[in-house]
Amino acid sequence: DATRNNKSSSISVLYLGTATYDLPAPRERQTDQLKALGCTITCLDVSASSPTQTDLRTAIENADIILASGGNTLHAVDRWNRLNMVPMLREASERGAVFTGGSAGAIWVFQSGHSDSADPDTFRKPMLEMAKSGKKKRAGGPKGRNEKDEHEDESSTYDANNKKEWSYVRVPGLNFLPALCCPHYDMVQSNGVLRSDDFDNMLFRHAGERGIGIDHWAALSIEGERYRIISHEDRPGSVVIDEVTDEQRFCPDRTGNPGVWIMEVVDSSVERWVCPSVGKVSEILRLPTDVVEDTAALARCRQDNPDIVPPSPLDA
Repeated sequence: DATRNNKSSSISVLYLGTATYDLPAPRERQTDQLKALGCTITCLDVSASSPTQTDLRTAIENADIILASGGNTLHAVDRWNRLNMVPMLREASERGAVFTGGSAGAIWVFQSGHSDSADPDTFRKPMLEMAKSGKKKRAGGPKGRNEKDEHEDESSTYDANNKKEWSYVRVPGLNFLPALCCPHYDMVQSNGVLRSDDFDNMLFRHAGERGIGIDHWAALSIEGERYRIISHEDRPGSVVIDEVTDEQRFCPDRTGNPGVWIMEVVDSSVERWVCPSVGKVSEILRLPTDVVEDTAALARCRQDNPDIVPPSPLDA
């Protein structure tokens, strides 16, 4: 919308590639269309470097759009917290900067997220080694997942002959929006687990939070007090119309349309309903009644994928 409503040449896009360790390939893939529209792309690389507070603030203050990559959410959020970027990003939000992104780039604005940050393929060393070798992630997976999909985000894909042993983890976001967000809600990744199923189990452990499940080919757009759902209707998704009841229901085999789901734990069960296409933000988001951190799981992730970069130097 920002590129349609303004002269694109005047729009400054700040790309945060922290979750993919500031690698050039994801950056080029995720910014090439914006560049083609005439936007000015600036990169703020903080995964392997620690800019001064002045440089960080200047980059964030000059941005009209802040685009965060997919990848390892926990690494990105930890780096931004360590570099004291969170207050700067909050100020950018309050002045009207547009935040956008998919996968990890969607989770970070929420209070927390259903994340694949424990997937070893998202760790620094494997990602840097893969980038150095020039290899691409292997495409495959459930119906609707194909080679083109693999270029849309940094999530892994499921290969029945090479199932990976790792578990999803609840990671903290920057808490700009009060919900527990699950991207790729209708997908199966390299551990062979349908994310919607695992998200139900996570909500039982975090029953005080409201869940937001976003299908792979859907998006939640929020502007002020209003929201709208963006959906690629020619792509597979989880929302189908029941032939008997004529009501919308969840379809795990992705033979429906992409959509967004709202979930809550009520009386020891997870209730799920489709998010209306437009409405008030207050109708779909709410403050948590209780927050439980996955302290042990996060500690294991950080040990397996450590932050090896010092914090930013103090400004003179």
